[in-house]
Amino acid sequence: MAAAHTIPPAQFFTSLAQNYGRQTGNSTRALFAAIVGRIAPAITSSSVIHDNAGGVGTATSVILDNLAPTSSDDIPEVLITDNNSAMIAAANETFRNIGSKITAVEADSQDLSSIPDAKFTHSIVNFSVFLFPDALQALREIHRTLQPDGVAVLLTWKRFGFGSTVHVAQSLVRPDLPPIPIAGSQFMNPRVLAELVIKAGFSETTMHVNQDGTVRKDEDLEGMRQFMLADVSKMATKDWTEEERGRWPAAINEAIQREVEQYGGIQFESWTIIARK
Repeated sequence: MAAAHTIPPAQFFTSLAQNYGRQTGNSTRALFAAIVGRIAPAITSSSVIHDNAGGVGTATSVILDNLAPTSSDDIPEVLITDNNSAMIAAANETFRNIGSKITAVEADSQDLSSIPDAKFTHSIVNFSVFLFPDALQALREIHRTLQPDGVAVLLTWKRFGFGSTVHVAQSLVRPDLPPIPIAGSQFMNPRVLAELVIKAGFSETTMHVNQDGTVRKDEDLEGMRQFMLADVSKMATKDWTEEERGRWPAAINEAIQREVEQYGGIQFESWTIIARK
């Protein structure tokens, strides 16, 4: 979480890389899993995929689960890139036994000059496009590096349940303060991303916009609770008094309980734009 036009500090993502799935309640994984079967042309063993700003390779792991490969011939070629070295290290560890068809390297999505034109059949940005300082430039690089008829798959938040829960907790302790901003909240309006996709070179006639949702509960909810009580609390309670910080754990528990009573867990909703070159 950060102001709409800023990026969370690098150490935030470095910490997140250590246990990404648990700390995010597997929300980004669940939402990509919901749409992977709707990607057309479909991802197959012959695909060449860019898991772009892919962090620990969450989208890649969903693709492998979906394909259920029984041999190396069933595994597509995947390049995972991210600008955070801890994320790339975690991705390399995750896929180190897969073989040479899946690689992870540190790279800036806004400058993929080391990647040739028309390399990929699919370029996936799973909940990262709103973090790019220059989203349009990153989308232009996606367009350039896609093969003719290649597909861009872009997921962003419609409802960021994590942020909504933190906002409630903040209001319970400091209702006089504005809620902590959510990074790239303007992208919660799908038209914002759609217009950038068109400016990047994709045709509106090839673009499809979908929405999906997931409710994270049980162990996934507990992982998010721990993250909210640890790293997130440093940002959410900045400049608070010690007494106010002491009330944060109870406020988080109350905010989560309200979310559970309303949705059955913490609810996340997404927009997905699928655009063909």
